[in-house]
Parts: sequence; structure tokens; C-alpha cells
Amino acid sequence: MFRKLIKLKTILVISLFLITNSVYTISSIDNTNRTENLKAFEWEVISGVEKLIPTKEMSKNSIKKLEEANMLYSKGIDLMKSRNYTGAIEQFMLARKSYKRSKISEHDYNYININQALCYANSGKEKDFAVASRYLSLVTSKIEKEKDWLYNLSIAYNLIGNYSSAIDNLGQSIRLDINYFQAYITLEAIYRNTNNKRNADKVRDRMETAEARLIKKEQRNSKNGKTNNNKVSKKSFAIEGVKPDVTQLKIVKNDDNLQFNKVSQIKERSMPLVQEGVGAYNNGVDALSNKNYERAIEELKIAEKKLKRGKIKEQGLNFSRAQLSIAYLCTGQKNKLGQVKRNLRNISNKLFETRDWTYNMAVVNYDYGKKTLVRLEKDNDKWIAKAKKSEFLKDAIKLFRLTIKHDKLYLNPYQNLVYLYKELGDLNKAEKYQKLYNKRRDELIRSFDREEQIKMGVANEYVFRVNLGTYGEYEAPADMFDEEYLITVPINDRKTAYLAGMYFSLDDAIVYQKEMIKKGYTDAFIAAFKDGDKIDF
Repeated sequence: MFRKLIKLKTILVISLFLITNSVYTISSIDNTNRTENLKAFEWEVISGVEKLIPTKEMSKNSIKKLEEANMLYSKGIDLMKSRNYTGAIEQFMLARKSYKRSKISEHDYNYININQALCYANSGKEKDFAVASRYLSLVTSKIEKEKDWLYNLSIAYNLIGNYSSAIDNLGQSIRLDINYFQAYITLEAIYRNTNNKRNADKVRDRMETAEARLIKKEQRNSKNGKTNNNKVSKKSFAIEGVKPDVTQLKIVKNDDNLQFNKVSQIKERSMPLVQEGVGAYNNGVDALSNKNYERAIEELKIAEKKLKRGKIKEQGLNFSRAQLSIAYLCTGQKNKLGQVKRNLRNISNKLFETRDWTYNMAVVNYDYGKKTLVRLEKDNDKWIAKAKKSEFLKDAIKLFRLTIKHDKLYLNPYQNLVYLYKELGDLNKAEKYQKLYNKRRDELIRSFDREEQIKMGVANEYVFRVNLGTYGEYEAPADMFDEEYLITVPINDRKTAYLAGMYFSLDDAIVYQKEMIKKGYTDAFIAAFKDGDKIDF
């Protein structure tokens, strides 16, 4: 029983202990399979059209209709990839008519059913969720053998709030491929979002175990000489920073558009306009959160127009204009840049009184500033000179710094400033903010739990464990096997190291270490790990 538990809890650290001199060794696993590069709920559009091919039983007319259907379906897939879900649905409906005439099997409809469900689920409308649910109910069991489709199926279920079905499909996709780390990441997030911390932690453990085995296998296959190259690579990334990404912003919700007005002074005839404006604003924010940018733009434009006509003060219009700027930039359409500039000009400093709005607008200014420099070749002297003069990039820097003043432990602006200063060729300032980032990060990992660390921008959180000692086969104390998260690390044929506990806060690990010392493990010490690598501590 205990040995099964130990084996189950074996995590990413094993390979590091087995190869004690390879502190800098990095697995050559493709980055798309490494957990540090993955984010929960990310998904890609899959077509499946290549599997919808004529069979010997089909008549010439059926084959012709199948080809027509595939063309329409492919057009829908292209629209879906550009997030034009309404247009995609129209093409899928036309494709269905031709598929029906071509007499494909019910299993062949799985692909179109899942994609059409995803389109409806991404609209953010309650009435569309019911339609999405109907299409999902048509998916046959044959899909259970295709892990990527199971993953997308789980995304659709999650979007409409059917979390149990999402969990079931993610579990099945992991059973098909134990190294399907994207599925682990999303499954863990669903458990955490539904306040099921215990199962979330179990998923995290299973993922770390799978990755440990994969890394161990890669290390066995690695050749001598790769370690030195990796050392250089690590050093070169010391001040990389993180590029600000407007499409990954956490959208601010629950803004009070009327907070700068005295409601009692709003004229009665203006109140219907104000109410319609507030409703449109809330709809736009929901659409923006769901990455339905065209819908967001439509609603937010209505919101700004009606609130302005309702005599809402300029400070209250900040929210609509700021959210519109985000939506415009997320579309990636150049013809929207003029409207972004107009909005940025009309936003007052009142918006920058909170951390999240200050940070979001720093990213908006950065993104807009970069887009105005696209005609110049990046990284040459002329580009850098022009970039340094950009008032929008200057505003981005000011707002990133102001975000830090609002909350010195919020890590994202530090990483963005490192990236931005490196782009501008100012390595001294990039290094300065890298050092500040390291300092604040260390403050976070000392006393904040895992959820708080993630909220504050800690990527690939730190894990602390307590090494209880090294024992021979018959020397290990019996009560040690009652400790949670116990793992074994073979040192040689005769000795094994035992580590227990799993903490994301250093302070919590210290408390546990003291407890174990009192129990008689006088040489117990704390070991720290990041991305599965043991780090100096």
C-alpha cells in the first residue's frame, strides 16, 4: 500500500537527484509539451475534414454533395479561426444540408457538431448555450478515441457551465495520452474554479509525475555536451522579461459608470438612456471577457453613446472607452487604430486609481505604440530611436511603474518593463527591473500560498519539500510512511532519500520542517524546486 502511494507521488525532482551534477540540465522536450508554456483553457480549432472522404458505397451524387459540404465546412473553419463565430455557424448550417444529402454516418457529424457547439458557446449568450448543449448531445462515443477532439469537447462543455462533462472528457483524453499536459492544466483549473482543491492538487501531482518520467526519459537519451549549451541559454534569458499581450489581459468587471455623478441629479428623461448604456456596457464587458471582440465593440459603442447622451461625466465614460480600446486592439485590425487613439486621448487620469485598470491601460498603450511603428524594421537604430520618442510607449512605461506603486508585489509589470527596456536597448534599466522582479518574487514565495502567487503573476510556481534523510532498505522509520506527499529518490543500490510535504509557501515549509525535527528527524532540511529543477536554497 505504502509503496503504491510512494510511486504515485513521485514527482519531477527524481531526475535531478539521480544526476547530482546536472543542476543546469534542461530536457530537450519540445516546448509545446512542457507545462510552463501552457495556460488553462487554451484551445485550437480542429477541422477533421480530412477524415470526411468518399466511401465505396457512395453514389456519384453523394460524392459530389460531400465535396460541396467539405468546401462549406472548410470556409466555416477559416471563419472560426478568425473568431467570426456567427459567420462560421452560417457556413456550418449550409454544410449540414449537403452532408445530409451525401448520407455520411452519424459518427462523421462529430466534428461539425463539436465545432458548431464551440461557436455557440463562445457567443456568451444564455440562449446560445442551450443550442450548444443540443449539438454536444449528438456527439457519439466514437470521439472517445481522439484526444484532441475530447479536449475541445471539454472546452465547449466548460463554456456552457457543464463542468462534470468537461472533467470526464479531460480525464479520458489524459488516459489516451498520459503526457497530454494541456489537458492536465485545464482539468486542474476547472477543479480550482469549482472550489475542488483536493482533486485539483491530485491532478497537479499526476501531471508532475508524468512530466518527471518524460524528462527522465529525455535525459537518458541526451548526449554529452548539451549541458554547456543549456548553461549559455539560461544565462541569455536572465533578463528576457515578458512581452505585454493585450489579448491575455484580465478584463476588469463590475465598474460603476455612474460613480462620478450624483444619481439624484440625473434628469428623469435621461435615466432610460443611462440604464440602456449600463446594460450595453455590461454586455460588452462579458463579450470581451469571452474574446468575442466584434460583439464587445458593438455593445461598448452603444454604451458610450447612450451614457454620453445621458450626461454621464467624462470620468464615467473612461470605462467604455478603455474597454473599447482593448477590444479594438484584440481584433488586430489596422483600421481600428484611429479609434484606439481617439479613446486614449479622451481617457482621464481618474481611471488610473486602481491597480488592474492602470496595468491594463499600460498594456494598451504599449500595444498601440508598437503598432504605430510597424513600418520600421524592428531592432535597428532607427526603430529604437523612434520607439524612444513614442508618447504611447512612454505612457506605457509610466503606467507600468504606477501599477507597481499600487501593488509592489504584483509581478506582471516588472516582467513587462524588463521586456520593454530590452526592446529599447536600455539594458541597465532592464537589469534593474529584473532584480526588482526577483526580489518581489522571493517575497511572494516566502509567505503567500499558491493561489495568491498565481494571482500576483508568479509563473511556474515554486514548490518546497522537506528532506527527512537518507536510509538503507531496512533503516527507514515506520512512522515516516504516514507523512503526506512522501516520495523516494534512489541514491544508489543501497541508499534512498525520502522527501515529504508539498508547500508553495516557504513559511509553511519551515513550520513543517520544525515539526519533523521535533519528531526526531534532526537533519531534516528544506529543498526548493522550480519547473521540476532543484534550485539553490
